[in-house]
Amino acid sequence: MAPIPKIVRWIELAALFVGLPVAFYFNNLKLPKSIPLLVVFLIALFYLLTTKSFSKKSFGFNGYRSWRTLSLRILISLLAISLLSFIFLPSEQLFYLPLHRTELWLLIMFFYPIWSAFTQEVIYRGFFFHRYTPLFKNDKIVITLNGILFGLLHIIFRNWIAVAGATIIGFVWAYSYFKHRSILVVSLEHAIVGNFLFTIGLGYFFYVPDF
Repeated sequence: MAPIPKIVRWIELAALFVGLPVAFYFNNLKLPKSIPLLVVFLIALFYLLTTKSFSKKSFGFNGYRSWRTLSLRILISLLAISLLSFIFLPSEQLFYLPLHRTELWLLIMFFYPIWSAFTQEVIYRGFFFHRYTPLFKNDKIVITLNGILFGLLHIIFRNWIAVAGATIIGFVWAYSYFKHRSILVVSLEHAIVGNFLFTIGLGYFFYVPDF
């Protein structure tokens, strides 16, 4: 099979990681946001599972050993989320879901790690780095771009807190995946941070009713 021209991959990258979020931001796609996310996830998953050059060990821990660093990074993230929550949220909104919408909160705690965290990490880390890293000569550029595009995804929530927060943590998860090549590790971190976000109340900025 002939190699895919770089221009094709550039068009793909722009369409998937810029075009889709921007289209949703301007309401150009009149359908729930979860539908294209699911379609892209299935395409990305199929690509990774059927591509021989992609190590399937990346779906597991892939020899990951930096547990102390991971624990410290998660702790710092949770402390930062707590600080932002107490700054930007009214007191009645703190821990609103577990206190007042317990059933919804439990559903989020169960489904977020699978539906949101793992899905996004397959697309933004596994698929993105394997398919588009060859377009770049500098590793720092591809890691930085990945973090920026992850932040751009969050323009669908229409607030700067979601975009800024996702961009910052996107840099961290991009570097972690690039270094260790473990979708499971970044998904685990993403799930813990995301679940805490919705538990403490800051998840208010990461929600849209038509998702």
